[in-house]
Amino acid sequence: MLVRADSQKLVLMDNNILSSDYGIRQLAELTDTDYMIDINQGMDIICISEDVVKVLSRIKWIKYIRFSCDDGYKLPCFEKMAELFQKHGIALSRVFIYVLVRKDLEAADYRVQQLHKICKNFNLYAQAERNKGIEPTKAQLEFAQRYVYRGSYKKETWSKYCKRLGLEF
Repeated sequence: MLVRADSQKLVLMDNNILSSDYGIRQLAELTDTDYMIDINQGMDIICISEDVVKVLSRIKWIKYIRFSCDDGYKLPCFEKMAELFQKHGIALSRVFIYVLVRKDLEAADYRVQQLHKICKNFNLYAQAERNKGIEPTKAQLEFAQRYVYRGSYKKETWSKYCKRLGLEF
């Protein structure tokens, strides 16, 4: 691990750190230091367990504990995470979730609505897919930049939002 001598903040860039015992051991070692930690990518929620949450609860976080929700099959893991975080004293308002927005906006809205139902205090960030020549559509950008970012998802579904604003994509 490379650490600047003039800082007590560490930003880790490994979204798969929870998938290996070695990564979890490294996080556990950081709990006994004065370092404040940020994992700036969304960790894989599939890897959440009681043992992992025990480690996460002992870390001094800079701000958020970040996860990603790119697919609907991961939603039950967020329910489990919410229960374990509450059990171990981690405020759910510390959770930041990246939501990948592909062309299927109904699927993206389903994930957003379900995450909001699991916990109204989660911080959601919708990210329109940009990948290997894939550019987001106007609808994806509207979904990410206005519907989610401005919090409209808290009051209405994507279809109601579009109808209210007269948007047709």
